[in-house]
Parts: sequence; structure tokens; C-alpha cells
Amino acid sequence: MKRQEILIVDDAPDIVLFMESLLEDEYLIRTAFNGNQALESVKNFPPDLVLLDILMPDLNGYEVCRRIKTNPETKHIPVILVSGMDQEGDEIIGLEAGAIDYITKPLSGAILAARVKNQILFHQTQRQLELANIEISMERDTIERIIDRMKVVNEFEEKHVAYASRSSELNSGDMVLSGFDSQQTQYVMVADFTGHGLTAAIGGPLVSYIFYRLIKKDQAIDKIIREINRVLTLSLPVNLFMGAAIAEISADRRELKLWNYGMEDILKLDAEKHWSSFESKACALGIIESQEIEPHYQLSVQPGERFYLMSDGVTETCNVAQKQRMFGAERLKQAILDLNEPVFDENIEQPICEGLEQVLQQIIDYADDPDDFDDMTLLELNI
Repeated sequence: MKRQEILIVDDAPDIVLFMESLLEDEYLIRTAFNGNQALESVKNFPPDLVLLDILMPDLNGYEVCRRIKTNPETKHIPVILVSGMDQEGDEIIGLEAGAIDYITKPLSGAILAARVKNQILFHQTQRQLELANIEISMERDTIERIIDRMKVVNEFEEKHVAYASRSSELNSGDMVLSGFDSQQTQYVMVADFTGHGLTAAIGGPLVSYIFYRLIKKDQAIDKIIREINRVLTLSLPVNLFMGAAIAEISADRRELKLWNYGMEDILKLDAEKHWSSFESKACALGIIESQEIEPHYQLSVQPGERFYLMSDGVTETCNVAQKQRMFGAERLKQAILDLNEPVFDENIEQPICEGLEQVLQQIIDYADDPDDFDDMTLLELNI
């Protein structure tokens, strides 16, 4: 293992010799006899620790310490001040200049050696933790990007749906799925895993895979729900589960079935601008194996009706600074009604998301902090 390097700085040769003889068996020693020499040495060959005298003829130790600590390239180097001045104020000045320790003369060899050893070990450990954190951060970033790419699937069917999502992190616990079976029955799901970021997003690709694979096999939605719940219950830890709002629309778009597993109320806006809501009827998926699979609601629907499926971040966003209540369902309804144009244009098959983006932006503005909001997803299903 490479020996740690210590720079000893003192204008008194006898003090330098004493410290050098005390430490040279364990450390590589370099010496300097004034402040300018010390700064040049630190700049060209950064040591692992500096033992620095205060009273020197050119630059005093306080100033040398300040310059070391204000230089981005050397500020990480620990400095121990060594001085014959033993007043409390002298030590305070040294610590404020950036020193990590202060030793008074006459020097005790045992105390000096112990303090040097402690600081070397401390900064070695600190550096190891920094490197470990960098490695973990790089690995996390790689995993996040992999999961983000895995969530992008070509099977998503945009017809009759528009949605907008916001998250303060790369990965979100929210997800949106939409597909048609061979009979043109449409299935739509808005899901919300517990937690935030990478932990919440990790189950998304698994659910997406099950959803689209079974739709391609023309499996009924109750079997899809049962399989997703089974896999999540068996695969995920007990503190990770998934709320889900699910819709099945018949091929003639006259019949609608809804399931609400621990999500915000599903909202319906009819042609006369009247609202209806459909609350959760069961706990989130991935908690218990014997989950309720029968439709929670069965409706006859008419052209022009719109249904809104959402994650809880849409309604539960608060303005903490001003101690305002949650944004809430009533504000959400009004924000949707206030849109200048319909979110969905019946003349084209592609979703128009700008309106929903405006709604989410209004919610973020309500929070009054662009980083202080939960993952938000708002989907419009057009009949």
C-alpha cells in the first residue's frame, strides 16, 4: 500500500527535524521552511496532510491555510496547525481558516503522532466513501437509464387516449398502458407504484410486459389483472405495491368497465359538462393474492364522454410554504373545464397532450416549487 505523504512546514529546522524523525517510519515526509515554499509544494505535489507552523517570516500559517482551503484543487487536504500560541482566540482563528486540528508547542511526540494518525485514517475513510458514492451514483444512473428505456414500449396504442406526466426524477413510479386485442376491445391502465424514483420505477417494465403479452394473446382483462397481482405479490417486497386505475372499452365503444385499486377517483365528464366520480373499491395490487377481480363499475357510455384516470400526485399536491391545502379534485375539474380547446380532437387519432400539460403545470405552479411535487400522471380516455 502506498505510504501517505506529509508536508511539514516550519521556519525552525530543529522543529522540522523533530517532527520528521517522529513520523518518517510510517509516512513519506516532505519539508518546507516558509509559507511560499509550502504553497508551491502543495500545488505541485499535493500531500495527504500538512503540519503547518503559524509564526513564519513571510506568510504566516493562517494565510497559508486559507490559501490551501480556498483553492478548489487543494481544499480537500487536511491541515494541522502547530504553534507556540496557546490562547483560545488563536485556536479559533486557525479553525476558521480551515484547519482541522491545532497543536501547541512544546510538542509531545505521542500526541502529535496520535493526532496525525487519526486525521490520516479519517481522511482515508472519507475518500473511500466518496469514491464508493461516486461508483454507486454511476451504477444507479446506469440502472435508471436502462429502466427508462425498458419502459418505452412500441405496443402503446395512442388511439382515443391523451396523457401527460411529470416527475422530479428521471424515473417515475407512474406508468400508462393502452392496447387493443384482436376484437378491438381497448384496455387502458394508469398505475402508481409506492415510493419515488428508481425504487418505484423498478416494477414498471414487468407490469408492462405482462399487460401487452396477455393482450396479444386475447386474454380477458380479469386474467391480466390476476396475473399482474400474482407476480407483484410474489416478486416485490412487502413495502412495494401498485395502485391501478383500469378501463375496458368494448369494440363498439358503448360499454365501459372500470377497476380502481387504491387510486384517486376516476372522473367522468359528460357532454353536458357534468361530473361523476368512481372511487377505489379495493386495495392496491401486489399486497394480497386473493384480490377482487370482478369489475368495480359497469357503465353504458355515449360518444363525447371523457374519463380521467390519474395518480395521486395530481390532486394531493400542496403548497407547503403558504400552508395551503391539497390541489384537490374540484380544482382539477375546473382546470380541465377552463381549457380553451378539448384535450382530444375527434378528427385525428393522435392524442393532443398540450391541454393536460397545462393542467399539470397549473398544479406545479400551485405548489410554488418546481421540485416539490409528487409524480403526476393524468390521462384522458375519449369515448
